[in-house]
Amino acid sequence: MMSIAGCRCSPATPQPVTLRLVNTTRLPIYVDDTAGKHGLTLKREVNGEQFAFDDLACECRFCSNACSTSCSCPDAGTERVLRLEAGGTVERTWDGVVQVAGFSNCGTEGCLDQQNAPLNEPFTLELCFSPQKPSGVIFSDAGVGSGLLPRVTTTCTTRPFAPQDLEVEIGPARGSACTTTAECKGADELCLDGACTTGCPANEFPAVGAEWILTVATPDNMGFFAMSARPQGSQYSGTGLLTSAVYQSSTLLLSFSRPGPVMGELLTGRVQIKLPVGTGAPLMSGRQVVATLVDDGDTSAPSRAFVMKDLLTGEVLFAADMGQGGRLLQTADLGPFRVEDGAVAVGCAQNACGRLLFFSLKFSTGTNTIELLPGANDTLSIGSQRWSFLNVSSGAYGSTSCPVKDIRPWAFWKL
Repeated sequence: MMSIAGCRCSPATPQPVTLRLVNTTRLPIYVDDTAGKHGLTLKREVNGEQFAFDDLACECRFCSNACSTSCSCPDAGTERVLRLEAGGTVERTWDGVVQVAGFSNCGTEGCLDQQNAPLNEPFTLELCFSPQKPSGVIFSDAGVGSGLLPRVTTTCTTRPFAPQDLEVEIGPARGSACTTTAECKGADELCLDGACTTGCPANEFPAVGAEWILTVATPDNMGFFAMSARPQGSQYSGTGLLTSAVYQSSTLLLSFSRPGPVMGELLTGRVQIKLPVGTGAPLMSGRQVVATLVDDGDTSAPSRAFVMKDLLTGEVLFAADMGQGGRLLQTADLGPFRVEDGAVAVGCAQNACGRLLFFSLKFSTGTNTIELLPGANDTLSIGSQRWSFLNVSSGAYGSTSCPVKDIRPWAFWKL
């Protein structure tokens, strides 16, 4: 092999390079591990542009094998995701051979020619990873699961190297240390997980979806509810007997009745509230209540809320607010309880609508306050009486093209 200063000469024997991924963050990261890729891609500069090449290409794609009828590449297999724990390390080896586009007379499809990488040629190693756990992926004890890594949650970082370095190490770029967002100077940076970042560190906050959701349906009104206007939308309110409180799966069905103006007439109504799976209020039928359902009147992305109080004591027995675009139930509806937003973002998630910032919710009565992260629940007491509070989720987009900017559903009920 000749080595001439300033000349990039391909060696007779390729120089293998160790590609090492280190999770330098304090939380897990997730990478595309299909075919053992570890989320790593090699790039070569050509005429000032970076071009990726498949260093794990099947040999049957080589132009030297294009005319072979017995060579066939194995099935690519299912897509896999690797979860790399905080401080974890994985590595693989690049054999030092660059795969470049070639041509063969044996087929119309393109093939690959091989070129031993010059030892002093600069290459780029790119890492693409997600700090968010991909939904629906179940991981084995080895941290591998079948599934796709959503592009919208993925961020990439690069590291230059040359084959003569023999190894290259890469990991998530960590921002400057911080304790509050005020210390972060970059555009759209937040202080999360002790570092300034525009990304979203991993968190365990449940994603609002088919099973973790709170919805209040339009009431089935057969005369029980009277409709009136509110500053935002309208409300349906009725006073009478809670005749039934049953669950169908995770949907709470409340039925009401009261005497009508005609002798023997019975006016009825029903409300359906879908709660997150595994949650629910232990409501008892047979008591006199005041039930109010609020509708914001938005036909494109409707938000509704419901509150039910004991007619004799005025105690809140159950309250729920979808919280889309703002809360519908105010302190006057919930007294003596108050619901307030936490002021500081506690995490975020990237999705098709943008970056959703998560906040805590504060539930209080008098001097007693609990502050709940998204997905959390706890209780508050007034004397010997207790209420259970659930922050279903609490998030807001800084900017979004989607119709709903705030999503802050919650519920609470008397135990």
